[in-house]
Amino acid sequence: MGNLSTLAREALRQVEGASITKRILVSRKVICDLERQPDEASLRVCADLRKVLLSVTTDAEASPEQVKDTKGLLIRVRTINPRNQKDNEEVSIEELESTNRRIATPDPSKYERPVAPTPKREPDGYDPNFIEGGIDAAIERVIAKGYSADMSIKQHEPFIQAALGLSRVLDARAADQIWLAISYAWKERWNQKLTPMAKKLQTAVLSYSNPRGFQIHEADCLSFVESIDLRSM
Repeated sequence: MGNLSTLAREALRQVEGASITKRILVSRKVICDLERQPDEASLRVCADLRKVLLSVTTDAEASPEQVKDTKGLLIRVRTINPRNQKDNEEVSIEELESTNRRIATPDPSKYERPVAPTPKREPDGYDPNFIEGGIDAAIERVIAKGYSADMSIKQHEPFIQAALGLSRVLDARAADQIWLAISYAWKERWNQKLTPMAKKLQTAVLSYSNPRGFQIHEADCLSFVESIDLRSM
């Protein structure tokens, strides 16, 4: 397995005891990357994903929406699991751990599969002119509307629409462009830090997009580790 599988397993180990939101976000990021590069999906990284996601479904503090979201991610893990692609059988975490404890060397041919070419990553589609005045102006607009960093945002749509202003209507593309604008500013101008209001806008975009199944693109300027860092801030 390549570098992606190694980084993914390390990221998953780091969030095992983290908040429910962080466990879901990091798992979703790993799954999306493995779906784009299926040759990097190993038995062990899929087992790590199942372990983290199952910990959410059994967490007493998880909301019904989080549990539903997590179950959907578990289905996607089953789809990318190389064992299931081979003989349509799931590998339990217990079985994998038992295999790791065996003294005998496993038959390598059992795990052989064709090496698929790495698919070319599509451009993220970021349009720096989409948001009027850029992301900094968007944040100024929500402040001008009376929102403050210490407020609890219960209605995400009006909050995001305030950021967009009158020139854009909130939809899947608009939410994606806000996310990308935050990503590029975080990487290139904000010294990889988010102000409280930028963080609220980032969270609102995810809360609006995820239940609707809208795609949120990872910015081309970010590495795998940086993408995880941004999502978990």
